Amino acid sequence: MTEAREVWQAEFDRAGIPRRVRVRDTDAVPRRRATVVDGARSADLGLEFRDRPFYLVLRDGWTTCLQGFPPDAAAAAAAADRWLGGERPGPVAAAWPFLGSVALAEARERGDRGESRWLWLYENHCSDPIGDRLAPFVALAFHEPRLRALPPLTSHFTLHFGRDSPLVTPVAPGRFRVRTRDGRAHDETDAAGALEIMLADLTT
Repeated sequence: MTEAREVWQAEFDRAGIPRRVRVRDTDAVPRRRATVVDGARSADLGLEFRDRPFYLVLRDGWTTCLQGFPPDAAAAAAAADRWLGGERPGPVAAAWPFLGSVALAEARERGDRGESRWLWLYENHCSDPIGDRLAPFVALAFHEPRLRALPPLTSHFTLHFGRDSPLVTPVAPGRFRVRTRDGRAHDETDAAGALEIMLADLTT
């Protein structure tokens, strides 16, 4: 079975990019992840993640700045090389849209966690399962200023905005249940109905 390090090193070599790929996982053979490091920055390539052949994560220290599913190893190598060379997140995202939007990249760069979380949920460019199930609600909530001012949090497919906020949970495709701050579980409704209940609860 193919190893991530071999796949990626071959692509760097083919493109004439002088980067050395090393194994990331030391306890798995064949190894499915590989990394390239340059100073504080790193690029990690994973094989076969969520039914996609490749998954690329670009980090600065411990902070994930960009991530996504490259169409092939060549795109992964090119994006990684530009990142490791010191390019800012926005231009890298602009050149390789599979890494998410420029807006998301810039929000992460400036440390705006609330905006980053909203854009991550709204764009859902990595097909996150939580984002998939919440998508109809998030598509509406994203444009509501009262909610955009609050950083969204997710846990066990439930979306909320802190310890003292209503909760919205997907119960079926396009259907949601809201639990308001008084503990009341409202009847199942569509995304627009869930948004209306949540906004009403936040204004009381």
